[in-house]
Amino acid sequence: MNSTGLQRVLTLPAVTFIAIGFMIGGGVFVFTGIVLKIVGSALPLAYALAVIPVFISMMPLAMLGSTLPTTGANYMYPSRMISPGLAFTGIWVYALASFFGQIPLYAISCARYISVYIPGVSIHLLAAIIVTVLYLVNLRGVKIAAQVQAVLVLILLSSLVYYAVNGIVSIDMTSFSITGEQNTGSLLLGTSLLTFTYFGANGIIELGGEIINPGKVIPRAFMIAFPVVATVYVLVALATVGCGPIEPLLSSAEPLITACKAFLTGGGIAFFIIGGAILALVTTLNALFIVGTKSLLMIVGDSILPEKAGALHPRYATPHILLTIIWILSIVGIFSGVTLETLASYAALGGLIIFFPILLASLRLPALYPLQFSRSSFKMPLFFRWFCAITGIIMVLFFGLIIMVDMKSLLKTGGFIFFILTGIGYYLARKEYCKRKGIYLEDLLYQEKWADEQ
Repeated sequence: MNSTGLQRVLTLPAVTFIAIGFMIGGGVFVFTGIVLKIVGSALPLAYALAVIPVFISMMPLAMLGSTLPTTGANYMYPSRMISPGLAFTGIWVYALASFFGQIPLYAISCARYISVYIPGVSIHLLAAIIVTVLYLVNLRGVKIAAQVQAVLVLILLSSLVYYAVNGIVSIDMTSFSITGEQNTGSLLLGTSLLTFTYFGANGIIELGGEIINPGKVIPRAFMIAFPVVATVYVLVALATVGCGPIEPLLSSAEPLITACKAFLTGGGIAFFIIGGAILALVTTLNALFIVGTKSLLMIVGDSILPEKAGALHPRYATPHILLTIIWILSIVGIFSGVTLETLASYAALGGLIIFFPILLASLRLPALYPLQFSRSSFKMPLFFRWFCAITGIIMVLFFGLIIMVDMKSLLKTGGFIFFILTGIGYYLARKEYCKRKGIYLEDLLYQEKWADEQ
C-alpha cells in the first residue's frame, strides 16, 4: 500500500499488456478507416512515419517514470518541476478530450462492429452499455481490470496476426499505385492523426504507485510495447490496402470489415471482427478507465479538486467517485451527436497537449533530483534528453496545428479552445479559494513530497 491508498500489484507482463491494449484499439480499428480516406494506399507509410516522433518523445517519459515513479505522473512531474497551473490545465484538457471524445469514439466504433452480428441494434445504446460494463469492472479494482486486459490483449494480438498474415499472402501489388490524392499535405495530416495511435503507452507512467519495482518495469514495458504495436500496425495496414482495389474501402463505413471479406471466410471473418476489432476497442476503453483517475487523484491531493472527489471505495479501494464522473461524461459524449471525425480530432489534440508540460519537466529532472537520477535504471545522456524533448515539443505544436486547421470549423476548434479556457479559469478560481483557506498552490512547485517511493 502506498500513500494514495492504492496497492502495488502490477508486474511487467501486466503493465506491458495494459500499454499494448491502450495503444492498439484506436490505431487499427478507428483511425485506420479515417486515415485511409486521407492517404489511400500510403497508409502503411503513414503508420511507419507516425511511430518515429512518438517513440522519441516517449523516452523522456520512460526516464521520468524510472527515476521518480509515482501515481498520476502526467500531473505530478510538471506540477513539481514546471508549474502547477500548467500541469493542471494539461490534465484538464486531456481528461475532457478523453472522457468526452476518446471514450465515446471508441465505444461507438465498438458498437458498430458488434452491430454486424446484431442488425438493427441501437449503436449509441450499445455503446453506453459497453462503457457501463467496463466502468463496473474497474470499480472492483485495478488488479481485476489488469487481468481482464491481459487475456483480451492475447486474443486481440492473435486475431491481428491472423488478419495480417492472410492479407499479406493475398496482396495485389496494383493496389499500391499512387494517385493524385496522395500528396505531401495529405500524408502529413494522416501521419499527424496516426501519432495519437501510439500515445497509449504514456498511460503506464500514471500507474507508478501500483507497479511492483516501477523503476525497471516502466522503461522495459515501453521497449516491449512499441516494437510490437508498430509491427502490428504496419502489417495490418499492408494487408488492408493490398487486398484489392482501394475504391471500395474508401467508400466503406468500416474499411477493415470490407477488406477482411476479400481474403477471409466466415469463421476467419468472425474471429477478426470479434477477437480483433471488438476486443481492440474494449481493451483500449478498459485501459482508459484504469489510468483515467490517477492524475486526478493527485490533483485532489493537492487541493485543486475537492477532497470528496478522490474518495476511495471502502471495500475495493478504487476511486469510485472519479470513475463515476468519467462514466457520466462518456455517456454524455456518446449521445451528444458529435461526429466520429470530430471526436477523433479532440482525442488526438488531447493526447498531444498532455505531452508539452511533461516534456519540459524531463529537461529539469537531473538538476532538480540529481540523487534519484543517478540511481535511475534508465538514464539518458544530455544530448539525447534535449533531442527527444525538443522532438516531442515540435511534434505537439506541428501536428496539433495541422489537426486544428483540418477541422475547418470555428465551432469545432472553438470547442477545443473552450476546454483549455475552462481549465485555466477553474484553476485561477480554485487558487483564490485555496488562498482564502490558507493553502497556496504555488508552493507545490519544487515540493519533494512524492506520492510514492520505490
